[in-house]
Amino acid sequence: MLPIEEAILEKLQSGPRCFDEVVSDLPNFSWGEVFVSVDGMSREGRVFLRQLGFSTYQISLGARRTEFRSPSPTNANGMHASLSG
Repeated sequence: MLPIEEAILEKLQSGPRCFDEVVSDLPNFSWGEVFVSVDGMSREGRVFLRQLGFSTYQISLGARRTEFRSPSPTNANGMHASLSG
C-alpha cells in the first residue's frame, strides 16, 4: 500500500470525512495526488464516495479493506466464469 493511501485510510478511521477536509489534513500531498489515490481505492472498494452537494463529496471506509483483489469465480472445469453467458 502506498504511503498516501495509508494516510487517507488513517484519516477515515474516525468516520466519514469530506474530500476537501482530507486534502487539507494531508499537506504533504497535492489535491491531485489525493484525488488519484481516492479514485483508485474507490474502484477497489476500499473507500466509498458519496456526493453530498454539487461539488462536495464524502469519503468513508469501504466494505473491502484489503490491498489485493479476489480471484474471478471459476466453473467446474477450472475456467473463469463469464457473465455474458
